Amino acid sequence: MERSKTDASSSGRSFLSRTFTRRDAGGQSFEDGKGLFGLNTLFDPEDPAIADLVFVHGLGGGSRSTWTKSNDPSLYWPKEWLPQDAGFQDVRIHSFGYNSNWGDESILNVHDFAKALLVSMQDCPLIPRNTNASLILIGHSMGGLVIKRAYIMARQKEEYEKLSQRVKAIVFLATPHRGADLAQLLTKVLNVSPGARPFVKDLHRNSLATQSINEEFPQYCQDLRLYSFYETLPMAYGLGKSLVVEKDAAVLGYPNEQSTYLNANHREVCKYADQEDPNYQTLRNALASIIDKLRTSVIPFKHEVNNEQRKRLDGYLGVSDAPEDDFMDIDAVRLHGSCEWLMRKSSFQEWRDNSIAQVYWISAKPATGKTVLSGKVVHHLKHLDRDIAFFFFDYRNKAQTSISSFLLSILAQMAHMHTEALQTVLDICEKDDQLCKADYRTIWRKLFMEGILRIKYARAQYWVIDALDECKNGSDLVPFLLKAIEMSPNIRILLTSRDRFESHRQSIHPKVKVLQEEIQAADTKSDIALYLDTNMDQLPVIEEEDEEDIVSKILEKSAGCFLWVSLILQQLRQAHTSTEIRQVLEEVPSDMNALYSRILDSMSQAPPYGKVLARAILIWAVCSSRPLTTIELYQALQIDIKDKIDNIKTSIESRCGQLVYVDAQSRVQMVHQTARDFLLQASDFSEFGVDEREGHRRLFMTCLEYLNGNEMRSPKHRRLSAGVVAKGRGPFVNYACNSFFEHVVHVSSQDDEALAVLTKLLSSTNVLSCIEYIAQFSDLNRLIQAGKAFRKFLQRRLKHLAPVGKEFVLLDCWATDLIRLVTKFGKNIKASPSSIYHLIPPFCPPETAPRKQFAASARGIAVLGLSAMTWDDCLSTIVDSQEQFTALACSNIFFAVGMSSGKIVIYNETTCQQTQALDHPEPVKLLQFGHRMDILVSAGPRKVRIWDAGSWEQVWEFKTPQQCMSLALIEDDQLLLGALKNNNLAIWDLAAGTLRDTTDWTLDLEGPQSHAYRRPIAASFCMELYLLAVVYRGQDILLWDLDRDELHDTYSKAGSSTKNTKVDVSAGVTGGLVFSALPNSTLLAAAYSDGDLVLFDTVEGTVREKTLVNAQTLACSPDGRTLASGDSSGTIQLFDFENLRLLYRINSDEYCIKELAFTADSHRLLDIRGSECRVWDPMVLVRQDGDDENSDTISVSTAPQEISLQSTEKIVLITSMVCHPDGGVFFCGKEDGSVYLYETKSGRQGHQLFSHANGVSILSLFFDVDSDTLSSIDNASRVKVHRLEQGQEGWEAADTLFDYRAGAAVKQVLTNRGATLVLVCTSKNDMLWDLSSGEASTVVKTISWEERGPSRWVTHPLNEDQLILISDNIAQLYEWQSLRRLTGDGGILLEGSILPELVIRSITPCFNNTTIATTFSEDLRPQSKSRLLLWKAADFGIDSKIAAPIPKYHSLADQVKALIGDDGQRLVFLRSNSWISSADPESANADHYDRHFFLPADWLSTNIKLMIQVNHDGDIIFVKRDEVAVIKRGLDNLEEEAGSKPGKRPSLLVREGGKRPLMKFPAKTL
Repeated sequence: MERSKTDASSSGRSFLSRTFTRRDAGGQSFEDGKGLFGLNTLFDPEDPAIADLVFVHGLGGGSRSTWTKSNDPSLYWPKEWLPQDAGFQDVRIHSFGYNSNWGDESILNVHDFAKALLVSMQDCPLIPRNTNASLILIGHSMGGLVIKRAYIMARQKEEYEKLSQRVKAIVFLATPHRGADLAQLLTKVLNVSPGARPFVKDLHRNSLATQSINEEFPQYCQDLRLYSFYETLPMAYGLGKSLVVEKDAAVLGYPNEQSTYLNANHREVCKYADQEDPNYQTLRNALASIIDKLRTSVIPFKHEVNNEQRKRLDGYLGVSDAPEDDFMDIDAVRLHGSCEWLMRKSSFQEWRDNSIAQVYWISAKPATGKTVLSGKVVHHLKHLDRDIAFFFFDYRNKAQTSISSFLLSILAQMAHMHTEALQTVLDICEKDDQLCKADYRTIWRKLFMEGILRIKYARAQYWVIDALDECKNGSDLVPFLLKAIEMSPNIRILLTSRDRFESHRQSIHPKVKVLQEEIQAADTKSDIALYLDTNMDQLPVIEEEDEEDIVSKILEKSAGCFLWVSLILQQLRQAHTSTEIRQVLEEVPSDMNALYSRILDSMSQAPPYGKVLARAILIWAVCSSRPLTTIELYQALQIDIKDKIDNIKTSIESRCGQLVYVDAQSRVQMVHQTARDFLLQASDFSEFGVDEREGHRRLFMTCLEYLNGNEMRSPKHRRLSAGVVAKGRGPFVNYACNSFFEHVVHVSSQDDEALAVLTKLLSSTNVLSCIEYIAQFSDLNRLIQAGKAFRKFLQRRLKHLAPVGKEFVLLDCWATDLIRLVTKFGKNIKASPSSIYHLIPPFCPPETAPRKQFAASARGIAVLGLSAMTWDDCLSTIVDSQEQFTALACSNIFFAVGMSSGKIVIYNETTCQQTQALDHPEPVKLLQFGHRMDILVSAGPRKVRIWDAGSWEQVWEFKTPQQCMSLALIEDDQLLLGALKNNNLAIWDLAAGTLRDTTDWTLDLEGPQSHAYRRPIAASFCMELYLLAVVYRGQDILLWDLDRDELHDTYSKAGSSTKNTKVDVSAGVTGGLVFSALPNSTLLAAAYSDGDLVLFDTVEGTVREKTLVNAQTLACSPDGRTLASGDSSGTIQLFDFENLRLLYRINSDEYCIKELAFTADSHRLLDIRGSECRVWDPMVLVRQDGDDENSDTISVSTAPQEISLQSTEKIVLITSMVCHPDGGVFFCGKEDGSVYLYETKSGRQGHQLFSHANGVSILSLFFDVDSDTLSSIDNASRVKVHRLEQGQEGWEAADTLFDYRAGAAVKQVLTNRGATLVLVCTSKNDMLWDLSSGEASTVVKTISWEERGPSRWVTHPLNEDQLILISDNIAQLYEWQSLRRLTGDGGILLEGSILPELVIRSITPCFNNTTIATTFSEDLRPQSKSRLLLWKAADFGIDSKIAAPIPKYHSLADQVKALIGDDGQRLVFLRSNSWISSADPESANADHYDRHFFLPADWLSTNIKLMIQVNHDGDIIFVKRDEVAVIKRGLDNLEEEAGSKPGKRPSLLVREGGKRPLMKFPAKTL
């Protein structure tokens, strides 16, 4: 299996894109010499390109023929001349081809060609995604329009943002910017070949395409350099000749445009006989000028980009310049000339200079100067101009004791040194911006193994790591470091530690050499002597011979310990005579503990004043979770000892200066870890000893006293735009908020006083101030850690006391709520920290602490109608009753669900909304996303398909003789491995699209084994160990060595068959089989038919653990820490993979679990069963973030969480909704055909009004307020109209006025005012029915449509006797009574930024019927993004020809996710950022829109259409599956947009006497 990697392009782009692009081009042959379709690279310079030139031909042209005179290959000037020109040696050159031949049948238009151009440039393998090379686009004729449309799309679509930023110039050659008169253009062009094509139609004067382009292009092109060349010679055609494009049409007239003529006709402006041709020279010089100006600006431009990229990187990683600060502090301590002994050692020189990468492991006793020595190595390598990254672990600062902090720091330093590493990390982080907050295993896997370690560095990279022994979980880091050297041979690692490498012997890797060096006393003797020589002048004046004697004795007793020497010198400075000096030297012990004891004795014998302060300083220095600064400690001590302090720095130096010091960053530090350890042991015999539990309690109580104090009181009326924390808070606020909970785990669980002060905080609004501070200035993970600390405190308390009392209940609630606030509202809190005061609590479940304590205001937001009383672990449920779900896979951005029909649906991983649907024309059995490339692999019984996850186009298709059981991607996703049911291992080369090799893993099996292994039932790959595990019914597990292509071992339930004589054949594996994904892990989990779940160690060949589970399917989280199992009864269980400890169980009596999968961050779990896919968000997975690696919490066994899942068979989904305008009630249609009444005051379901046939879904409802009629449509094309009456029991359905079954799917129904007429709309016809007779309904008129796209009708807001119909960007007016068209044949043309592919989605009258709000989208799928345009209702008149959107609402167009409705005078909508916002005429005049509140992310995580409306009382009605949430007073809350003054401006909806003014209710279609 070992093979050399295929050489990849230096661009770093995926080979898939290369393959796809080349296939598009290469698959086409030259057609009449016109050239290839797609983007063809003509020249790629050896050095990095300064720019990319892209040539785009026009109507009837070709990628080669347009630029080649007389079809002579030598005159193909972009390919033959420019690459030889000195002015273009550093420019990539491409030509783009597409089928613009008007003689061929085509459905394509300019917009389609533009999309193809964008995709080709985005996916071109020779144009790296991370390049800064500028783009210069050259278009001939229609090619110029294609370029303009492509650039507009790039600016409007987020996925092309980087591409659009690179476009610097566009060159137009005879481009018809304004189109041409229809008669002229058709005469000139179509005389040759009559018959219009869509792209030809786009060239007509006043076509929608040219209008749209000319309206939008000026908005985006101000920063471009534009060149327009126009023709001057006529061209012969038909019976005459003339200019094809007149000068006025070929010139834009923009300020940033340069225009000139070419002495040629339309065809010859881009074809030249030789390089001396004046026309060629004119164009060539213009291009060269553009390139020259780019060259002069590229260096500062790159510098700016890199600085900007580095800022983004630091934002993602959350790192600062701390490593450099640490180095400077350490190097400042080192004396010049010290530590040179290491530089002279041959072992160090071998490590530094050898071409073979090695680990240099330096070990020594405590306090022997290892950190200073590390600083010297960093200084030495910097002086040699080597690439170096370094990290100093430090027990005194918890942020510098974690593996995560180390990894992120090294990552940042490597990225700052190497542009490719910088771009690699940014690309990964942009896909998952929370990745750096994951546990260290995930960071290592995603950012190192799949990131920077895959880069080939030109020279050696040095990593210096100090004090590994002060790293929490340091033993886990060693294998990472060895793996780093194995993967990237140019990395050299030096580390220091108290431990020798032997203590990590289990991690030794045969491919990595480890050099060991132990610091001896003799090594540091010269450094100590130098230190003494430098400091002797600070001692009392003594004779020279006495000085030599002192130095000699100190050197003798120091035993190489620098700290001992430093402390001795401090004591010697207090001596005054030679006798006293000798006495000190004789009495001071050489043992460090004895020396510390002597120091404490001297402190005890000192005068009594100052002892309280000294003891407090020691307690804070020993027990604080990080070193406090002097100003922080100053405030903390005054709260602690309840006394004023003069000068904190002087107090430290005078009272405990031998044990504590202030560093260069003004942080208060212990002199050494050994001093801290001694003080923790000295509490029994010294008054200055520190009792750890009492010390932590003291710090905890001090923090709580501050947090409960006045400085943390919340403001009464907090607004979201408040950008800063309340004034008057002291420096201690940072430590108190971020660290108080780290002390609670050390406090006695029976300490009632500590519990009381904690519950005091949690029951006041001060806790919200604390959360706000953490969100604004720290990391939300602190809240998660706080919640877990509270939980552990309660668990310890339960061992001694019953779980009773309000304090226990409150703390129990907050232990859960703090974690849930982060998982449910984390992004909202981070973006708007003060939202914790009044926006978030109402959306928490009723039984949670935030809701009960802070959402009870009669004036605040209220959320009614939902039945869930506590947090729901099920984030989303996706249902498709017409399908059976069969396969599941997750990537960083998406998850995919495969179905038995062959359909594959792609969902957004965050929102759970559908983004794409693919067709694999057979049942989908397996799905897998690429690790390095954006690809998706799908496998069925007979075929494997590869999809580009960017364009969602199929790239390759491979036939398989048998079904694949398991898939694996290796070699940067260039090779695909498949284990087939015919015992074959297939290897496909995804670069070439070929089957590279196959092998039968049973061929070499001998004896009975060869007959036993016939047809496997399941398989699993482990590419970390290069093993394939295969399961056969009733047989042992077969482990195949992929590296050696031979049998590795077989496993029974008892373990390895080669290492265990005991054989257990009591049960076979059911098919549940999975390896741990943890790096360097050797664990394999298998589920057996007797219910046992067995965990094997594949190196030891033993059974690690075993438990009863009854699992049918297994899945491992990407971080390798969690094992999920699903059984036939629908129960899901989560286990710790290393020991099978049960963490979580979901009980259900539903379908068998078909498959399980974790999201890429390991925080969510997905399952498929039957026709459903559920997304789970259990808190227990948050526990996996490093197991509190940043806190020193006490490990407490956690009982597994258990929940019961309500069967969805009892749930009837709501499928439609309409509000009564008066606001008291609303109506909901359901999927079972019923229509129910709901009350707004409670949001709860009332009684059933009526029903269609059982089992048909109600698709739409329409209510007419004048007649109290409710119209309904079901999915069986049935339309019913009921008259409602309001009696003593409420609303009831009195009569059925209309009942009609249409012959096609009904798209819309609406009635006129009074409901005497009903309009029924299908895709084929629109039928107007008369209901006024009171007897049988009659058809007034039918309009039939041969071909019509999506359309919508609405009653004219200004004339209730008229209807407006919008379809295909044309509006028509009709008469309600007769359905007679009132406007002319051309209708009313809707101008503005309506792209040709957008279709009408909704029409809503607003602003008291003066305005019409419309939404357009690319299609009518539930979650398609909407584009909102507002029009003056008066512009839709009988004589109107054109209507244009109201300009002042232009900024709203692309911000709206869904239009909610009009509550009388303001338009309410859901923005793309999940905020409910509104606009009214006053706010829009200032280009300002009001934000009111945001919806929780899980509310929007659904594949079902979004149903959300607003009534005229301002209540927001939101459908959540089978329930409805009513949000009251949400619109009364107002937050001004950024940049405006906070506060609430007067509402336009002025109430008189507490009532809303009367207003006209227009007929609305929903």
